[in-house]
This record gives sequence, C-alpha cells and structure tokens, in this order.
Amino acid sequence: MPWNTDNVYQLLAQQPGWVVEKEAHGALYVTNEDGFDAFVVATEKQLIVESPLFPLSSVTDVPALDHLILRSHQLLPLTTVGIRQIDGEDYYVAFGSLSAESKDSVLIEEVEALFDNIGEFLELYSEYLNQEAA
Repeated sequence: MPWNTDNVYQLLAQQPGWVVEKEAHGALYVTNEDGFDAFVVATEKQLIVESPLFPLSSVTDVPALDHLILRSHQLLPLTTVGIRQIDGEDYYVAFGSLSAESKDSVLIEEVEALFDNIGEFLELYSEYLNQEAA
C-alpha cells in the first residue's frame, strides 16, 4: 500500500507515547514521550522522517564537528545527519528515508530509530556546542 499523509497519520497516532499532528503542506509533526520531535512526509516515492538537532550557529567548531559527523554517523542505524535551512537558519538535522511501499513495521522502526538516535547524536556532538544549545 502506498503511503499518504492520512494513512501515515493513522499508523503513527496509534503508537503509545507519541503525539501526532497534521501540519501544513502534508507534513506530520510527531513528538515522543521523551519530548523529541520529528517531521514525517509521505511523497509518491518515499517517506522522509526528519528531526532538527541544533542550529549551525550554536556550533563552536564547524569543521571539527563536520569531520566527526562524517566519521561517526554510520554508527547509529537508519539515521543520517545533514544540514538543512529552517526558517532562514541552517540546522543540523537527523533524518531517514524509506520507500513509499514500505511495510507498517518498517515505518515504525524508522521513526523509533530516529528518536533513539537523536539523544545519541546530541551526546556525541555536545562538546562542539555552545552551552546554551547543549
């Protein structure tokens, strides 16, 4: 079954401890019991699950952090780190993507992995963040 905003919403809203809201432009905003947030977007070919980590402006040594990210992001399964502009500011984001034909269990696994990995990324990268962002 190809995914769309409505059936993704129905699946994610059933997960214990998750709050799911429909956002503009077809995105879903998901918050877990630990207070981590993610956006889920269903397109014709893929599902994208993304969570902002911290603004680039909060990083004390961008080249050193980027080097660490390139050496370490594969240690945490199903999640990649990139930079994306959000409201005019560059942010490091954690994200995963999967086929629009993926099974229910694979979608849940992707969102769970992202939530699990957010805390790991924040801890791993904390030495490169201003105290206010850490």
